[in-house]
Amino acid sequence: MPKITAGETKGLLIKYVIKIAVSTVLSIVVLNMLCSFIILKLDLDLSILQYAGTGICIASSIIVAFVSTSGFKNNFLMLSIISVMPLLIYTVVNFCVNKTGTVFIIIRVCAILVCAFAVSLIKSSKKSR
Repeated sequence: MPKITAGETKGLLIKYVIKIAVSTVLSIVVLNMLCSFIILKLDLDLSILQYAGTGICIASSIIVAFVSTSGFKNNFLMLSIISVMPLLIYTVVNFCVNKTGTVFIIIRVCAILVCAFAVSLIKSSKKSR
C-alpha cells in the first residue's frame, strides 16, 4: 500500500471544495431557472414560491451531496453533511434578507440535513454491495 503524502491530500481537499462550490451554485441556478420558467409558463400564483423554494432546497441538497461525495470510498455521512453547508448558509441568508416564514426556514434546514443523511446512506449501501 503506497504512502499518502500531504501534497495528495491537499489536492484532494481542493478538488472536494471546488466540487462543492460548483455543484451548489449550478444546482441552485439551474433549479431556480427551471422553477421560474414553469411558474411563468403555467401562470401560477406567487404564493406557491415558498413551496417551490423548499423543493429547490431539497433537490439541491440531494444533487450537491451526491456529486460532492462521488470519488470517495468512505465516511459518506461526514462528507455529505459538510457538502451541504454552503446551501445551509445560503438558506439562512435568504431567510434573513427576505423574511419568509420561520416554519419554512426550519423545514428547509431539516430537509437539507435529512437529504444529505439519506444520500450518505444510499452511497454507503451501494458501496457494501
